[in-house]
Amino acid sequence: MPDIDTLMQEWPPEFEELLGKVGLPTADLDCDLPTYIDVICGILDIPVYKNRIQSLHVLFSVYSEFKNSQHFKALANGNKGRGTSGNTAPPTGDTDDLHVN
Repeated sequence: MPDIDTLMQEWPPEFEELLGKVGLPTADLDCDLPTYIDVICGILDIPVYKNRIQSLHVLFSVYSEFKNSQHFKALANGNKGRGTSGNTAPPTGDTDDLHVN
């Protein structure tokens, strides 16, 4: 199985752009669960063998790493705070916040 750090590498910009337009397949995809696992793992470059338990373990490990990554937490907070002064301190209630979506 590939190293988690390898799987967390940035995708090529073309792929990210396409994924932003098309999106990942949802659970509404008309296929059985093993096929759905194969599709999702294939998109994420996670090898799939007969026993999909290892592949799922790697998939959820990558998810956990992304979720707990300080880098991605900062990006998420930055995206939520667009249009503000860039202050990272939480609002105290003394000021009005302007959020632009």
